[in-house]
Amino acid sequence: MSAYLKSSTTTHKALYALPAFVLAFPTIPVFVLLPSFYGETVGLGLATVGSVLLILRIFDVISDPLLGWASDRIPSSWGKRKLPMALGGLLGGPALIALFTPPDAAGVFYLFGWGFALYLAWTAIQIPYQSWAAELEPDYHQRTRLNGFREGAGLLGILAVGGLGVLMSHYSETVRLSYISWITVIIGVFTFVLALWFVPQGRRSFKQESFSFPWRNKIFLRVISAWFLNGLANGLPAVCLPLYLTYILDANDEVKAGLLFFYFLFAVFGIPFWLILAKTYSKHLVWCFSMLFACAVFCVVPFIGTDIYAFGVVCALTGLALGSDLALPPAIQADCADWDRYRFGKERLATLFSYWSMATKLALGLAVGFAFPVLDFFDLSSGAPTSKTALIVIYAGLPIVLKISAVALMWHFPLTREKHHAVQYALEKKR
Repeated sequence: MSAYLKSSTTTHKALYALPAFVLAFPTIPVFVLLPSFYGETVGLGLATVGSVLLILRIFDVISDPLLGWASDRIPSSWGKRKLPMALGGLLGGPALIALFTPPDAAGVFYLFGWGFALYLAWTAIQIPYQSWAAELEPDYHQRTRLNGFREGAGLLGILAVGGLGVLMSHYSETVRLSYISWITVIIGVFTFVLALWFVPQGRRSFKQESFSFPWRNKIFLRVISAWFLNGLANGLPAVCLPLYLTYILDANDEVKAGLLFFYFLFAVFGIPFWLILAKTYSKHLVWCFSMLFACAVFCVVPFIGTDIYAFGVVCALTGLALGSDLALPPAIQADCADWDRYRFGKERLATLFSYWSMATKLALGLAVGFAFPVLDFFDLSSGAPTSKTALIVIYAGLPIVLKISAVALMWHFPLTREKHHAVQYALEKKR
């Protein structure tokens, strides 16, 4: 094991996590506010904006394996993970500002061009960033802890931008988005420089790069399948939550904001809780425990009716489970990459994480593509009892089935803590 990896400190982990804090800033504005902003405020129309964003999302999914493969081919001496992150930051900063401060003459090509640049920059940053964690920490437990630092920082970033939105609520939407974009870029420069300059590069690559999909890596296929199912299980309640708050709870905007804040706050609290459990049990079992815990919470949703306080408890407990979904699966995926390197002799860490990213995006896209047409079929806007029942089933029922399926895949996962230690030992002997 390298000298750095033996002496990895909390300071290194905190510096590595800093970019995640600022990367979370534009997440909700881009995915939630940008469509309506360009459709209504800029005046392009919702149908036109929806079509443009769909095309961009297709390009985004296609670019994942290409950029992952490119990152794996960059020589370690050039900064295998740091270089694409730096280039992504240089492209993403101007793209974010341009999208959030459009000129009066902004049209379809303006949205497509800068949107394409932002999506490309995001992928160029995110895939090497996640791969970097696997190279910084080969240890089974320390790798989980490092991922916990990163995801916790991301959740704090979401909470911070929510706080900024409240502080700037008296400004127009145009001004708020402009301020958020500039604040993101200014803080981003600071956090990226600290991480890229002071955090070591990690393990150097000496193996052959490969662009091939790991069909023979059954362990990877098992994890990514469980990740996709759990991602779909998380995506369905996420896209249906605003509708649930409106049509079931009849909540006002302040209550909605409060429940969302509560959800993400408890996700932050949940990360150290699940990390503590992962020190005692194999991380795949802890992930299974958290999914079963979320299933138990979803079971009570049909019985709470319009009780907002009871639903607040549901938000807190499901937020707690979210902490595990964020911190543990990426660490398990990194362990699978070690097995892939040992078993097949290929260096395709970022490529594997690019397929992981594709699965995430496809799960979220399928959640929207399934939930909204079904709810439209039942005419949710009418408020009929059957439409509300459909909403409850999609919000709380289907996630239980999907999460139990994911648990079935992961419960007897073969790459345990002891077996991973053996893989790491064998890899070190080969170096």
